[in-house]
Amino acid sequence: MSGKPYLGSTEAEFLEWSENFGTNCTSTGAMYGLSQDEITAHTTALGAFKSAYEACQTPARSKLDTIAKNRAKEALRTLEQGYVARLQVHPAMTNEVRERYGIPIHDRIHTPQSDPADHVDFTIEVDAVAHIVRCPYRIANSSHRGKGAYHGVEVRYMLLSITEAAPVDPDEFSRSEVNTASPWEHTFQGADAGKRAYFIMRWETNTGGKGPWSGIQSVVIP
Repeated sequence: MSGKPYLGSTEAEFLEWSENFGTNCTSTGAMYGLSQDEITAHTTALGAFKSAYEACQTPARSKLDTIAKNRAKEALRTLEQGYVARLQVHPAMTNEVRERYGIPIHDRIHTPQSDPADHVDFTIEVDAVAHIVRCPYRIANSSHRGKGAYHGVEVRYMLLSITEAAPVDPDEFSRSEVNTASPWEHTFQGADAGKRAYFIMRWETNTGGKGPWSGIQSVVIP
């Protein structure tokens, strides 16, 4: 796994990374704070994604196969990101173990960054079949796509019926997460179709500094 991007850059690499991560969780995860139930949950989620991924590698794949694969991938990735965050801060964790698990190795001492002055510029892309919304982002007024020197973006989002008033303040948003690699994406449930999703972003530094909020954007979930 050494030298490959964290979580991989393609679905095949993501599956390879996840299998390696799962093997290590099974063998030593309990030493770094994972419970047996959590390890079993990862094995189950990995099996679901692998089966769905393999079903999409055949010419006979259907739109339902693609939807199932994307949902299984999102569920597995969300689970893994939570596990990685906990593993990273476990007192027994070492860089040698991080490399074996395939998780990022960070410097112990970060160079402090001042609060960002840049705004986030993002667009909204919709996969209508899979109910996936992707938001590629970059530094506003920059020709380069991505996060520059920032740690990532804080994304806040919420769902409202099309008859409800749109949010006007970031504190109104009910959901928040940090994304460190453009694009940010989220799979909505089929029951969310017809609702309007609202999004707002701001840059975050590796020391927790926050930039100014972007403008609010929205899209109707198909």
